[in-house]
Amino acid sequence: MHPDPACFAQALQRRAFGRALRVAGVPRDEALAEYLTRQPPRPVNRPGEGR
Repeated sequence: MHPDPACFAQALQRRAFGRALRVAGVPRDEALAEYLTRQPPRPVNRPGEGR
């Protein structure tokens, strides 16, 4: 997952954290959500751009 709120939202929607961490149920995500909202925006690097 990229440190991007959109990627985080998509991972939550897909319930990816439970599968990735191999835990039953839905893991708590509040701390990660808070961390991501405090990060400055990062430019998106796309292959082939800027050449």
